[in-house]
Amino acid sequence: MKYWAFISYSHKDTAIADWLHRKLETYRVPKSLVGTPSREGEVPSRIMPIFRDREELPTSSELGDNLQKSLQQSRYLIVICSPDAAQSRWVEEEVRAFKGWYGRDNIIALIARGAPNATDRGRPEDECFPQSMRFDVNAANARVQVEPIAADLRPEGDGRERAFLKIVAGLLGVGFDDLYQREKRRQKRRQMMLAAAAILALAGIGATWWSIARIGQSQKQISQKVATVQQQAAVATTQYEKVRPTDNAAKERIDAAEQRAIKAIQVCEQARLNKVPFREYSKLSAAANGAILEVEQAAQTTEESIYAKEVNKTARDLYAKEVRAELAQMDAQHDALRKEIDARNDAMRKHAEEIMKQMKKP
Repeated sequence: MKYWAFISYSHKDTAIADWLHRKLETYRVPKSLVGTPSREGEVPSRIMPIFRDREELPTSSELGDNLQKSLQQSRYLIVICSPDAAQSRWVEEEVRAFKGWYGRDNIIALIARGAPNATDRGRPEDECFPQSMRFDVNAANARVQVEPIAADLRPEGDGRERAFLKIVAGLLGVGFDDLYQREKRRQKRRQMMLAAAAILALAGIGATWWSIARIGQSQKQISQKVATVQQQAAVATTQYEKVRPTDNAAKERIDAAEQRAIKAIQVCEQARLNKVPFREYSKLSAAANGAILEVEQAAQTTEESIYAKEVNKTARDLYAKEVRAELAQMDAQHDALRKEIDARNDAMRKHAEEIMKQMKKP
């Protein structure tokens, strides 16, 4: 068979068809189930490809022939059932054709809207099953009503997760309970991995705060290093202060890059004053640093490079000042957090001591 399943649906249920198609083709069967025997042979690791008539078919004047061929090449027919599907001529024909070739055992219903067998209760407008799914013909050529194999997507039914897994169990030829329990164990393992990742992330945050504390303690040393770098940059370019590019276009290009760098640093400063999240500030700071580098990268000749270094001193000085201000702010935040934690620890210790005193009373 070319396709694992064929999805039949009404145009009004396209959103559900999209969801189901995507979920089925990206679903990975639990490893503990892969390779085990099933009604379809060994359980595969993936369920694909899945056929969708509105996605898979090329533009053709012979739509009926293409659909018929695709149906014949599909193991299962999944019918998204709704009042619109029950009234759809195309859904009815697809069900009737597939049922004629492979019987009704390979047809799986997914109830999306409406109600099953609502016609029997005098509400035909709510009926979700197409006619060919509700009735069979027996050996005496008499029409008999049957109960389709169905997963119920509605909240009052199975809900999305259980309904989807029922579809998967039907396609794989395995028991729903077995698949459901294996999926739950897999989800539990995934949650444990996420929890472990969260713990590692918290540990990373703790290490970051420790680093910030160390940075705050050595604030004076960092400032001295920044000043040294600025002094070295000034010495390196002082003798070239009067050097200017002979090409005015080059000078304008470098000046424009310098203005962009200054603007990026000002954006950084404003973000710090507005106390934006650290991650967002880090991105802005990295962008400012990149803009500073672009000033000197804009130079194409030796004299342009000398000029770029000279004009770039302003941006470098501003950036160094911004770095110091941010480090000071982070250090202050850390001190405040440390005081808050100390206060909470003191309160918890006093509370524990009070409980011990109460326990010792006769």
